Amino acid sequence: HAVIMGGNNTKAIYLCETIYPSADGSSIIPPEKLEKAIQKGEIPPRNNDEEDIDEDEDEKIDSAIKEVWAYYDKKNVGFLNKKQGLQFFKDALELMALRRGCKTKDLLAPGVSQGSALNQCFDKMDKTHTGKIDYSAFEEFINENDIDEALQFVTGNTGPVVINTSSVQMADNSSLPTSSKNEVSLANIEYRDYPDSD
Repeated sequence: HAVIMGGNNTKAIYLCETIYPSADGSSIIPPEKLEKAIQKGEIPPRNNDEEDIDEDEDEKIDSAIKEVWAYYDKKNVGFLNKKQGLQFFKDALELMALRRGCKTKDLLAPGVSQGSALNQCFDKMDKTHTGKIDYSAFEEFINENDIDEALQFVTGNTGPVVINTSSVQMADNSSLPTSSKNEVSLANIEYRDYPDSD
């Protein structure tokens, strides 16, 4: 089973972060992994200059979508086949799991199989039902769906999911064994590259 944040996945996760940025814009990728990927030329150096602010948000998203597209459409054929499209959703799911400090299978709604759920995600993007996705369909999908909506068939959540600690504490904690999840997830990120226990 894949190791959490396998080296070859850094670029995919990084690209998913550019179209689905975290609330504060920080990366979930450990700094040393980012550094390595930058040195290998897989991802551009972090740009912390002022000029970044001047860049129009829309332009930023547009260029991010183009980069993500180019990563999955490696041969530049102008469309993504089903396998490439599914890989995009898998990588987005991986990003979501890393942000929540859990494994991808922990995000699956009860009774949902990851394979069929990812197929449903693909079908939602493939509005023409050709089994292929062209750039305009991809771009439209990214612009219209945040990461939670994009993966709604996997997680069963149709709206943004915020782990709201304040509401968790007000609830009856005895029925919530995961109330300490926030601390746990932060701690887990410190153990780099541990193999999945499957």
